[in-house]
Amino acid sequence: MPLIYSFLLSYGASQTQCAMICWVITIGGWIADLARLHIPVVHRNWPLSSILREKEHTQLTGGCFFSLGCTLAINLFSPSVATASICFLVVGDMSAALVGVAFGGDACVVKLGREGKKSMEGSVAMFMVCFFTGMVIFHEEPLCEYPVFFGALLATLVEVWEPFALNDNLTIPLMSGLAIHYGFARLEAFHKSGGGVQ
Repeated sequence: MPLIYSFLLSYGASQTQCAMICWVITIGGWIADLARLHIPVVHRNWPLSSILREKEHTQLTGGCFFSLGCTLAINLFSPSVATASICFLVVGDMSAALVGVAFGGDACVVKLGREGKKSMEGSVAMFMVCFFTGMVIFHEEPLCEYPVFFGALLATLVEVWEPFALNDNLTIPLMSGLAIHYGFARLEAFHKSGGGVQ
């Protein structure tokens, strides 16, 4: 998703056009998944039913929330902030899962999250990967470590605690994007006020 978004922007597509494409895909996906849940003939013939998680047989899939989260990020934030927040979801969440499964409980027996299924190792891995990814994306921005740190931290906390019991595919890009956006806004206000003058 972030690669396609960057590709479209680099080849002349506007942010509005990218947002429209995302909304078409998202709305189409939600309609299809709602049909799977509520129309028996669609449910019986759903082509991807074998790869659904157990709970997704009776609920919307994570893909619906992933698409909505990415679409809202692209609509609400600048391209760089949207790209970073989506990358936090993609590579950060994946890192938390992989490290949590492989090493969770080895170094720290404390379990995190609403159901106690998240590991400290997975959360640390997610924060580090998100922070590194953000630093790469914003490497040309002065003092970028400030907004990137808080964006990575909020992404990690959202993944662990799942606020409001919402799917983290939706909340990670939104909350981390808000943190990064607010961080850069604070830096800009600081410089405009003369705080950056030596």
